[in-house]
Amino acid sequence: MIVAVMSVYKVFSLVLLTMLMQACGQIGPLYLPDDSKPPVYIPKQSPIEEEK
Repeated sequence: MIVAVMSVYKVFSLVLLTMLMQACGQIGPLYLPDDSKPPVYIPKQSPIEEEK
């Protein structure tokens, strides 16, 4: 009986550890961005244009 309980404990710990490790490093927004608007690109100015 004790061996079965320890086995269940090990499986539960392994599943919990796996779930926690998959969450590591997940950063940024937790939603999908809205694709209805196209992104706005602003061209960079060259150094020659900035001096004028």
